[in-house]
Amino acid sequence: MRDTYFKTRRPFRRREHRYDIGSPVGFWNHYDDNHFLAQLYEIGNKEQGAYYEYHKEHAIRTGKCTEEEFYGHVREIVADHIEAIRKESSFSKKHAQNRINLKCLRIFRDYLISISPSGYRDPVDITITRYDSEIASLKKKLAEKEEELDKLKKYETEYKVRITKGHLNAFIDIVHQLPELRLPQKDGIRLLSASTESVWVKIICKYFQHGDEEINMETIRSRFTSNKESPSSKYRPIREKEKIFKILPVED
Repeated sequence: MRDTYFKTRRPFRRREHRYDIGSPVGFWNHYDDNHFLAQLYEIGNKEQGAYYEYHKEHAIRTGKCTEEEFYGHVREIVADHIEAIRKESSFSKKHAQNRINLKCLRIFRDYLISISPSGYRDPVDITITRYDSEIASLKKKLAEKEEELDKLKKYETEYKVRITKGHLNAFIDIVHQLPELRLPQKDGIRLLSASTESVWVKIICKYFQHGDEEINMETIRSRFTSNKESPSSKYRPIREKEKIFKILPVED
Protein backbone atom coordinates (compact mmCIF):
# COMPACT_ATOMS: atom_id res chain seq x y z
CA MET A 1 0.00 0.00 0.00
CA ARG A 2 1.61 3.25 -1.14
CA ASP A 3 0.08 5.73 1.30
CA THR A 4 1.25 4.08 4.52
CA TYR A 5 4.41 4.96 6.44
CA PHE A 6 4.94 1.35 7.51
CA LYS A 7 6.83 -1.47 5.78
CA THR A 8 4.20 -3.92 4.52
CA ARG A 9 4.42 -7.53 3.40
CA ARG A 10 3.59 -8.40 -0.19
CA PRO A 11 0.28 -10.24 -0.66
CA PHE A 12 0.44 -14.04 -0.94
CA ARG A 13 4.11 -14.10 0.01
CA ARG A 14 6.11 -14.67 3.17
CA ARG A 15 7.29 -11.66 5.15
CA GLU A 16 10.69 -10.42 4.10
CA HIS A 17 11.21 -9.43 7.74
CA ARG A 18 9.28 -10.48 10.81
CA TYR A 19 8.48 -6.82 11.54
CA ASP A 20 6.66 -6.33 8.22
CA ILE A 21 2.95 -5.73 8.71
CA GLY A 22 -0.16 -6.74 6.78
CA SER A 23 -2.38 -9.68 5.96
CA PRO A 24 -1.07 -12.65 3.92
CA VAL A 25 -4.03 -12.31 1.54
CA GLY A 26 -3.63 -8.59 0.99
CA PHE A 27 -3.16 -5.33 2.86
CA TRP A 28 -6.50 -3.75 3.76
CA ASN A 29 -6.86 -0.12 2.87
CA HIS A 30 -6.91 2.36 5.80
CA TYR A 31 -6.21 -0.39 8.37
CA ASP A 32 -2.44 0.10 8.56
CA ASP A 33 -2.70 1.36 12.17
CA ASN A 34 -4.44 -1.85 13.25
CA HIS A 35 -1.89 -4.01 11.47
CA PHE A 36 0.98 -2.00 12.96
CA LEU A 37 -0.37 -2.52 16.49
CA ALA A 38 -1.32 -6.15 15.87
CA GLN A 39 2.30 -6.88 14.99
CA LEU A 40 3.43 -4.85 18.02
CA TYR A 41 1.35 -7.09 20.30
CA GLU A 42 2.84 -10.13 18.58
CA ILE A 43 6.51 -9.23 19.03
CA GLY A 44 6.16 -8.27 22.71
CA ASN A 45 7.57 -5.48 24.89
CA LYS A 46 11.27 -6.31 24.63
CA GLU A 47 11.46 -5.62 20.90
CA GLN A 48 9.34 -2.47 20.77
CA GLY A 49 12.32 -0.18 20.22
CA ALA A 50 13.73 -2.28 17.37
CA TYR A 51 10.26 -2.56 15.82
CA TYR A 52 9.75 1.19 15.88
CA GLU A 53 13.21 1.89 14.43
CA TYR A 54 12.64 -0.65 11.63
CA HIS A 55 9.53 1.10 10.36
CA LYS A 56 10.92 4.59 10.96
CA GLU A 57 14.01 3.87 8.87
CA HIS A 58 11.79 2.47 6.08
CA ALA A 59 9.57 5.57 6.08
CA ILE A 60 12.53 7.96 5.97
CA ARG A 61 14.48 5.93 3.40
CA THR A 62 11.52 5.78 1.02
CA GLY A 63 10.82 9.50 1.44
CA LYS A 64 7.35 8.99 2.89
CA CYS A 65 7.93 11.34 5.82
CA THR A 66 10.47 12.94 8.14
CA GLU A 67 11.50 11.45 11.47
CA GLU A 68 9.33 13.99 13.33
CA GLU A 69 6.30 13.23 11.14
CA PHE A 70 6.69 9.49 11.66
CA TYR A 71 7.04 9.96 15.40
CA GLY A 72 3.92 12.12 15.60
CA HIS A 73 1.97 9.64 13.47
CA VAL A 74 2.83 6.70 15.73
CA ARG A 75 2.13 8.72 18.88
CA GLU A 76 -1.35 9.56 17.60
CA ILE A 77 -2.07 5.93 16.70
CA VAL A 78 -1.04 4.73 20.15
CA ALA A 79 -3.00 7.48 21.94
CA ASP A 80 -6.13 6.80 19.87
CA HIS A 81 -6.05 3.07 20.56
CA ILE A 82 -5.39 3.51 24.28
CA GLU A 83 -8.42 5.78 24.48
CA ALA A 84 -10.54 3.36 22.41
CA ILE A 85 -9.71 0.41 24.67
CA ARG A 86 -10.37 2.45 27.82
CA LYS A 87 -13.85 3.30 26.55
CA GLU A 88 -14.80 -0.34 25.94
CA SER A 89 -17.02 -2.04 28.51
CA SER A 90 -15.26 -4.10 31.16
CA PHE A 91 -17.93 -6.76 30.53
CA SER A 92 -16.96 -7.12 26.88
CA LYS A 93 -15.93 -10.57 25.66
CA LYS A 94 -12.62 -8.97 24.64
CA HIS A 95 -11.94 -7.53 28.11
CA ALA A 96 -9.13 -9.96 29.01
CA GLN A 97 -7.33 -9.38 25.70
CA ASN A 98 -7.98 -5.63 25.94
CA ARG A 99 -6.17 -5.51 29.30
CA ILE A 100 -3.14 -7.27 27.80
CA ASN A 101 -3.13 -4.95 24.78
CA LEU A 102 -3.58 -1.85 26.94
CA LYS A 103 -0.56 -2.77 29.06
CA CYS A 104 1.51 -3.28 25.90
CA LEU A 105 0.38 0.08 24.48
CA ARG A 106 1.22 1.94 27.68
CA ILE A 107 4.71 0.46 27.75
CA PHE A 108 5.17 1.44 24.10
CA ARG A 109 3.83 4.93 24.83
CA ASP A 110 6.37 5.35 27.64
CA TYR A 111 9.11 4.25 25.24
CA LEU A 112 7.98 6.83 22.70
CA ILE A 113 7.94 9.56 25.35
CA SER A 114 11.53 8.64 26.28
CA ILE A 115 12.72 9.22 22.68
CA SER A 116 10.60 12.30 21.96
CA PRO A 117 12.31 14.51 19.34
CA SER A 118 13.39 17.95 20.50
CA GLY A 119 10.58 20.46 20.16
CA TYR A 120 7.86 17.86 19.64
CA ARG A 121 4.52 18.83 21.14
CA ASP A 122 1.62 16.44 21.50
CA PRO A 123 -1.72 17.38 19.95
CA VAL A 124 -4.15 18.83 22.49
CA ASP A 125 -6.32 15.71 22.70
CA ILE A 126 -3.32 13.46 23.36
CA THR A 127 -1.99 15.89 25.98
CA ILE A 128 -5.36 15.95 27.74
CA THR A 129 -5.54 12.15 27.70
CA ARG A 130 -2.06 11.87 29.19
CA TYR A 131 -2.78 14.49 31.84
CA ASP A 132 -6.05 12.77 32.75
CA SER A 133 -4.14 9.53 33.23
CA GLU A 134 -1.43 11.24 35.31
CA ILE A 135 -4.05 13.03 37.44
CA ALA A 136 -5.88 9.75 38.08
CA SER A 137 -2.60 8.13 39.11
CA LEU A 138 -1.72 11.04 41.43
CA LYS A 139 -5.18 10.97 43.00
CA LYS A 140 -4.75 7.27 43.73
CA LYS A 141 -1.34 7.85 45.33
CA LEU A 142 -2.74 10.77 47.36
CA ALA A 143 -5.59 8.61 48.65
CA GLU A 144 -3.07 5.94 49.69
CA LYS A 145 -0.92 8.53 51.49
CA GLU A 146 -3.94 9.98 53.27
CA GLU A 147 -4.90 6.49 54.42
CA GLU A 148 -1.39 5.95 55.75
CA LEU A 149 -1.50 9.34 57.48
CA ASP A 150 -4.81 8.52 59.15
CA LYS A 151 -3.30 5.33 60.55
CA LEU A 152 -0.32 7.27 61.95
CA LYS A 153 -2.44 10.03 63.48
CA LYS A 154 -3.69 7.77 66.28
CA TYR A 155 -0.11 7.55 67.58
CA GLU A 156 0.37 11.32 67.55
CA THR A 157 -0.07 13.50 70.64
CA GLU A 158 -0.10 17.26 71.12
CA TYR A 159 1.48 16.85 74.57
CA LYS A 160 5.02 15.85 75.48
CA VAL A 161 6.64 14.40 78.59
CA ARG A 162 8.36 17.21 80.47
CA ILE A 163 11.88 16.65 81.79
CA THR A 164 12.63 18.82 84.81
CA LYS A 165 14.73 21.78 83.79
CA GLY A 166 18.46 21.18 84.30
CA HIS A 167 18.18 17.38 84.31
CA LEU A 168 18.15 16.57 80.60
CA ASN A 169 21.50 14.80 80.78
CA ALA A 170 20.34 12.69 83.73
CA PHE A 171 17.43 11.50 81.62
CA ILE A 172 19.71 10.80 78.64
CA ASP A 173 21.90 8.70 80.91
CA ILE A 174 18.83 6.60 81.80
CA VAL A 175 18.19 6.10 78.09
CA HIS A 176 21.84 5.06 77.66
CA GLN A 177 21.27 2.33 80.25
CA LEU A 178 18.22 0.85 78.50
CA PRO A 179 20.09 -1.03 75.74
CA GLU A 180 22.42 -2.47 78.35
CA LEU A 181 19.64 -4.14 80.34
CA ARG A 182 19.72 -7.92 80.12
CA LEU A 183 17.06 -10.43 81.07
CA PRO A 184 17.92 -12.54 84.13
CA GLN A 185 17.98 -16.30 83.56
CA LYS A 186 17.86 -15.73 79.78
CA ASP A 187 21.56 -16.17 78.98
CA GLY A 188 22.12 -12.44 79.01
CA ILE A 189 19.63 -11.59 76.23
CA ARG A 190 19.08 -7.84 75.93
CA LEU A 191 15.72 -6.46 76.98
CA LEU A 192 15.84 -3.83 74.22
CA SER A 193 17.66 -3.65 70.91
CA ALA A 194 17.80 -0.74 68.46
CA SER A 195 19.25 -1.01 64.96
CA THR A 196 20.75 2.48 65.24
CA GLU A 197 21.44 5.10 67.91
CA SER A 198 19.38 7.66 65.99
CA VAL A 199 16.20 5.86 67.08
CA TRP A 200 16.75 7.02 70.65
CA VAL A 201 17.54 10.55 69.47
CA LYS A 202 14.26 10.78 67.54
CA ILE A 203 12.20 9.32 70.40
CA ILE A 204 13.58 11.87 72.86
CA CYS A 205 13.04 14.85 70.54
CA LYS A 206 9.57 13.75 69.46
CA TYR A 207 8.01 12.82 72.79
CA PHE A 208 9.93 14.81 75.41
CA GLN A 209 10.67 18.46 76.20
CA HIS A 210 13.21 20.09 78.51
CA GLY A 211 11.22 22.22 80.90
CA ASP A 212 9.06 24.40 78.65
CA GLU A 213 11.46 24.21 75.71
CA GLU A 214 11.72 21.96 72.68
CA ILE A 215 14.78 19.71 72.61
CA ASN A 216 17.39 20.41 69.94
CA MET A 217 18.08 17.28 67.90
CA GLU A 218 21.75 18.11 67.29
CA THR A 219 22.28 18.48 71.02
CA ILE A 220 20.81 15.05 71.69
CA ARG A 221 22.62 13.48 68.75
CA SER A 222 25.95 14.58 70.23
CA ARG A 223 25.15 12.48 73.32
CA PHE A 224 24.93 9.21 71.38
CA THR A 225 27.56 7.20 69.53
CA SER A 226 27.51 3.84 67.83
CA ASN A 227 31.17 3.24 68.71
CA LYS A 228 31.93 3.95 72.35
CA GLU A 229 35.50 2.70 71.99
CA SER A 230 36.28 5.22 69.25
CA PRO A 231 33.59 7.93 69.21
CA SER A 232 33.56 10.80 66.72
CA SER A 233 34.80 14.28 67.63
CA LYS A 234 31.18 15.45 67.94
CA TYR A 235 30.37 13.02 70.74
CA ARG A 236 29.79 14.60 74.16
CA PRO A 237 29.68 12.03 76.99
CA ILE A 238 27.52 12.54 80.08
CA ARG A 239 29.56 13.80 83.04
CA GLU A 240 29.74 11.51 86.07
CA LYS A 241 28.06 14.04 88.37
CA GLU A 242 25.00 14.02 86.08
CA LYS A 243 24.60 10.24 86.27
CA ILE A 244 22.29 10.24 89.26
CA PHE A 245 20.23 7.09 88.48
CA LYS A 246 21.11 3.47 87.94
CA ILE A 247 18.73 0.77 86.67
CA LEU A 248 19.21 -2.55 88.45
CA PRO A 249 17.38 -5.89 88.18
CA VAL A 250 15.15 -7.05 91.05
CA GLU A 251 17.01 -9.44 93.35
CA ASP A 252 15.52 -12.94 93.66
